[in-house]
Order: sequence, then C-alpha cells, then structure tokens
Amino acid sequence: MNNHVLNEEELRIWYMWKGTFRRIWGRIAKDMAEQTGLSEGDYGILDRLELLGDGSLRQQELADSMEWDKSRLSHHLKRMEKRGLVLRKSLEEDRGVQVLITPNGLSALDEARPVVSRAIRKHLLDELTEPDIALIKKLADRTKQQDK
Repeated sequence: MNNHVLNEEELRIWYMWKGTFRRIWGRIAKDMAEQTGLSEGDYGILDRLELLGDGSLRQQELADSMEWDKSRLSHHLKRMEKRGLVLRKSLEEDRGVQVLITPNGLSALDEARPVVSRAIRKHLLDELTEPDIALIKKLADRTKQQDK
C-alpha cells in the first residue's frame, strides 16, 4: 500500500473530522458573536492577553500564540483599537509593540466567557458520551506525545 496516498475510507474519515470540528466551532462562534458582538479573533486575542500576559503581551508573542502572521494580527488589532478593546504601545528599546487589554476589552471578555462556556457545553460537551470523552483524551495524549 502506498503510504503517500489516502484511500477512500481514510479521506472520508479526515473530511468527516474536519467538517464536524468546523460545524461545532462555527456554532460556538455564532453564539458568541450574536450574544457579545465579539468575533472569534477578538475573543482569542482578549483571552490570550488576559491568560498568557496578565493583560499585556508583545505583539509578536500574541501572533505566535494565535498562529497568525504579523500582518493579519496587525489589521485585526487596528479594528479592535478603534472599538476600544485594546491599545498598542511602541517599545523604544527594541522597536517592538506591546498590546494591552483596555478596561472595555476586559469587560467584553468577562461578558463573553460564560457565553462561550455555555456554547461549548451545548454544542460539544453535552453531545459526548463517556466513551467519546475517553477516546478524545486518548487521541489528544497521543498527539501531544508526537510533538515531543
């Protein structure tokens, strides 16, 4: 068998997994946007600023944590700045940029977290059985081991 080509069943499994993830994440993001006005990107940025940087991160660290390129993040931050969710400050010592969550951004994040939690529960966790959960944990552990 050629290991470089997926057979029909393997492709079907791959596309089912991707499609399922996209549908679930799309439902969660839709609930969040409708109930909070935050996009998936807004929430990801605000959440990382708070959790990883205690409200502040270097723009490059934020880009790395989001797995976004600098240009995409810069454009998104510009829109968030206009809405009063974040501030950017130049760092003179190394020409970097510090991104800070504003009080408005923190308030929006605090309002969004329970909405996101309810959506995750509704669209994913409530649909899982105990064997499903065990399988997801097993797969996650196995893929983590491969990253080492």
